[in-house]
Amino acid sequence: MADQKKPVLCLTFDNMGEAHNVFLGKSAVPDLKSPAITVGFPNILGLLAKYDLRATFFVEGWSALHYGDLIDSILGGGHEIGLHGWVHEVFANLPELTARQYINDGVEVMKLRDIRPAGFRAPGGMMGQYGYQILPDEDFSFDSSVDTPMPSELQLDVSEYAGDGLKRLPNGLVGVPWQWNMIEAMHYVLATNGLRNPADLAECWCQVIRNVADTGGFVTIISHAHVTGVDPERVAALEKVLNLALELGVDVLPAGLAIQRTEHLA
Repeated sequence: MADQKKPVLCLTFDNMGEAHNVFLGKSAVPDLKSPAITVGFPNILGLLAKYDLRATFFVEGWSALHYGDLIDSILGGGHEIGLHGWVHEVFANLPELTARQYINDGVEVMKLRDIRPAGFRAPGGMMGQYGYQILPDEDFSFDSSVDTPMPSELQLDVSEYAGDGLKRLPNGLVGVPWQWNMIEAMHYVLATNGLRNPADLAECWCQVIRNVADTGGFVTIISHAHVTGVDPERVAALEKVLNLALELGVDVLPAGLAIQRTEHLA
């Protein structure tokens, strides 16, 4: 066991505010009084502060433009901010020029807030045809998207799952992979067989954490302030997972810092 890799939990959060509703044509301006903003993010940031943890928040460019105080709170907690498209569009379906525009506009907005995002995660999860060509032009160093479409049902047997290794992408960036069953929204809302009970999801993810700790694995978790942060039972479930990770000696890290653990890079 002396040469075992240090186990890593890459802790990430997606989405902010009304961006996706703007994409859907349901909103036009930010709602600063929405529960996600007034309850969800404070609960998530409070949980991370309680354990002195850092995470990566993937934020849409439109959200970075409109939620400056919240961006400041995230940065003030020592967290990393990555780009999550422009208005949480279905990024994989974009034509090349639109994809380039959305990435460039997002980067430029973040520069106005003194943020230079190193990482990107495609809204909707999948990168599509053009993103991997565009990211190096905008000086990104890592991407956390996938090539597999969102499933209607999840793989719930995690007895053998110990995460995914980092990988070097053909464009030179580092890939930070994840699985759909490690997204809480898939369980609570989207998948037909998702674990709707937070206690059940906590136990499922705790089993993954035990596997990661036993094998020196690398796993990425994706949560959302508007899904987990607004519900005390869901916050408690995430806290149970984080607590176990810390107890078992798993490093809980934002993506950029996790990448520095190059022993996980294939």
